[in-house]
Order: sequence, then structure tokens, then C-alpha cells
Amino acid sequence: MGKLKLHHWIIIAMVLGAGVGLPLNIAADNGVVETELVQQVAHFGEAIGGLFLSLLKMVVVPLIISSLITGVTGLGDPRKLGKIGARTFGYYLLTSALAITVGIAVTNLVNPGAGVDLEALGGQPTTVSDTVAGAETSLGAVLWNQLTGMIPTNPVHATAEGDMLPVIFFSLLFGLFISLTGGVHTERLRGFFESVFEVMMRMTMFIISLAPFGVFGFMLFAAAGSGLDAFAALGWYMVAVALGLAFHALVTLPTLLFLIARRSPWEFAKAMTPALLTAFSTASSNGTLPLTMQNIEERAGVPNQVSSFVLPLGATVNMDGTALYEVAAVLFIAQVYGLDLTLAQQIIVAFTALLASVGAAGIPHAGTVMMVVVLGAVGLPGEAVGLILAVDRVLDMGRTAVNVWSDSTAAAVVARFEEQTTPSEPAAAT
Repeated sequence: MGKLKLHHWIIIAMVLGAGVGLPLNIAADNGVVETELVQQVAHFGEAIGGLFLSLLKMVVVPLIISSLITGVTGLGDPRKLGKIGARTFGYYLLTSALAITVGIAVTNLVNPGAGVDLEALGGQPTTVSDTVAGAETSLGAVLWNQLTGMIPTNPVHATAEGDMLPVIFFSLLFGLFISLTGGVHTERLRGFFESVFEVMMRMTMFIISLAPFGVFGFMLFAAAGSGLDAFAALGWYMVAVALGLAFHALVTLPTLLFLIARRSPWEFAKAMTPALLTAFSTASSNGTLPLTMQNIEERAGVPNQVSSFVLPLGATVNMDGTALYEVAAVLFIAQVYGLDLTLAQQIIVAFTALLASVGAAGIPHAGTVMMVVVLGAVGLPGEAVGLILAVDRVLDMGRTAVNVWSDSTAAAVVARFEEQTTPSEPAAAT
């Protein structure tokens, strides 16, 4: 792609997608072009982006399995896995709690739901999908199902279905017992999975080189399909969520990265730019995972032994952006309904959102289902989630980028404690 680097092409693709889609949407609103034509353009963009995302998802499972097993067997002493796990979960809980605190503070400050007419948002919404409407919305039941679902009764079936938590659980156990077995068997299997991992990384790099085309498609779909009118009644709500996500991404996480990981936030962000831009445009943490792993290892200098554990787990259970978004959304809905939540009720929302952000993985329509859970914690109707669906796709892009940024900083922090991070910023990050 010439002298321009991948992240430069991704930025160009984002600008082009928005530059083509948004004027078309505005022209359709003014009757200059047919609405049907604009919808066809939007669907074309979605199809192009969908092809790229399918290619990324194709390599996710074999890449995670080979990477996790290679990382675990490369640790040497199996007891190191417990230390990395404890540090990883501790950091994830810390950043999620901080994200939720930011979400509550910003939403109370902006007060986006004050004075919003319920009728302007469609009145009592009835657009919640059947999957969400029939979902188990007890927080305890959701978390228990998540815990039991983590253990695969058939690892092959879980792999075929792309059910990530069972795949991660089995891969970690398999890698652990490869190390415990010892002898020639350990050496053979370790060499095999290292070879598989190298092949998967080579395949991943080829697919990643196609990222600008996929990003263009998704941005064209978002700009042509949504436009600006859908955001009028939800403007201040979007501002509140955007401010919260921006503060967490630009202040909270860089501070932790600087103080704990002893890394330059600016240099680290430059290293992760392709992954963050792809996460923003695709709104898929799992889909972006191959690129995140490639960036963190080859551009940010975090070793595979750390990244292979921290990143797949983070893409499944660490949802800073989602947790912040859910808190802000619930407080906004409460304000629209005229419900003034007390401090105790807001703490309940925060605690529920914290647990829900961990338990969301592997559930169909996970973000919406968990929103219903958090709404139910303070007595709000589950169908109220329909009030904010009009802008959910745009906000989903932002919160996914924050999720990936949080996973990346976690890998740097854990690597710092493992004393395995490279001593200097890699030149490829520039």
C-alpha cells in the first residue's frame, strides 16, 4: 500500500466512507435522491464490511487456541498462570469500576434526560427483540449460567460455534496439562502449537491488510444508513456517553498505563492505532482480536505469554466501555421517565452493571440483554431499552474501541509485573 502505513489507510477509509455516506443521507432527506438508492448504498457498504469481518472471525478461534496454548506452555512454571490470572482479573475489575464511576458522574452532570418528551422517543417502545424479551433477566441467573456455560461439555462443539469462554477455558486447561505432562510429549505438542500459531499469525496479517476496505464499508453503512435526524431527540444522551467514554479512554486508562505499566500513553496508543480504528468501525471486540494481538506483540512489545492470556479473556469479559454505556443509559432512561434515582439506587446500578459487564459474554444480543438486567435492578421496565436503540450502533462503535483500548492497557500492565515487556518502545509503533 505504498509508503502509507496501515493505520493511515484505515483513517482515509473512514473519512471516505463518512464523506460518501453522509451527503447521500442528507440528500435523501431533502428529496434530491431516492431514499431507496441511499439504502442500497448503505447495504452495499454493510456487505463489504461484513465480508471483512467474516474473514477476521474466521481466524479468531484457531488463533486464540494456538496462542493460548503456546502462551501457557511458554510460561514454564504452571504457577505463573495463577499469578497472571489474578493480576488480569484484578486490573479488569479496577478499570470497570472506574469506568462505571465516570459514567455515573458524567450522566449526573449533563443530566441528558431532563426535559426529554417520552413521546419524542416513540412513547412506550415495543421494539425489543423476542430474544431479549424472553431472556432470563435475573442477574444471579445470568451469572450462574455464564459460570456453568464456561465449562464445555463438548469442546469441539464450542469451537465450531465460536463460543469463546468455553474455548478459552479448555485451551487454558489443555496448555496447563501439556506443561504438567513433561517429557517428549510436552516438547512435541509445544512445537506443534507454536507452528500453528505462526501460520495463523501469517494468515491474520494477510486479512488485516484488507482492513481499509472493510472499514470503508462499515463507515459507509453507518453514515448513509443513520444520518443525523435519528440523533435529534437523543443528542444530550449521546453527548453524555461520548464524554464518559472519552474521559475514560483519554484520562483514566492513560494514567494507569503511565503510573503502573510505566509506558508512554502516546507511544502505546500509536502502536495500537490500527486495532483501535478497526474496533471503532466494526464495533466488534472479538472480530478485532487478531489485529489487537498482532499490534500488542509486534508494535507495542508485549510478549505472547502475556497477550495470549490477557487479550482473549479481555475480549470476552472485560467491557469498560459497555459498563460505562449501560450505566449512562439506565440513568438517562430513569430521567426520561421522571424517576430521580437516589445515591443508593445509583450504587445498585453501578454494582449490577459491573457484574453484568463480566457476565455479558456469550449471550445472544448480550449488550441489550444486560441492559434489561440493569434496568430491572432499579424497577424500570425492560422494554425501555427500545428508547435508545436508534443510536445504539453509533455508540457501540465508541464503546467497542474503549473496550479494546482497556484490554490493551491491561496487557501492558500485566506484562510490566511479569517483567517481560521490551525495554524500549518498538520503532514499528511510529
